[in-house]
Amino acid sequence: MTENGPRRLLVAAPLLIAAICLPLAFELIGPNPFYGVRTAATRLSEAEWFRINRISGMAGMVAGLAGFAANLAIARSGLPLMTRNWACLGVLLGVAVAIVATSLAV
Repeated sequence: MTENGPRRLLVAAPLLIAAICLPLAFELIGPNPFYGVRTAATRLSEAEWFRINRISGMAGMVAGLAGFAANLAIARSGLPLMTRNWACLGVLLGVAVAIVATSLAV
């Protein structure tokens, strides 16, 4: 892997998160123990499962796409390499926090 390989993965990670959230946003994933938001509220009913996972999936898609755009801008900036890597990691963490916060707020 080249020097740019790990950075490319770091830049693309929010895009992967957006793709993973896509089926949840379109209500393609029913209640299950592995994939989706699993809280006490989502266990109340199938309707709640779909409602909460739809909202969280949409938030994940938006946050993932915004995070990808931010990481792309950071990667193309003139910042020192380690600063870019840490900034991209911070964006990735922000994407995850946005999804968790949304799923707990609904």
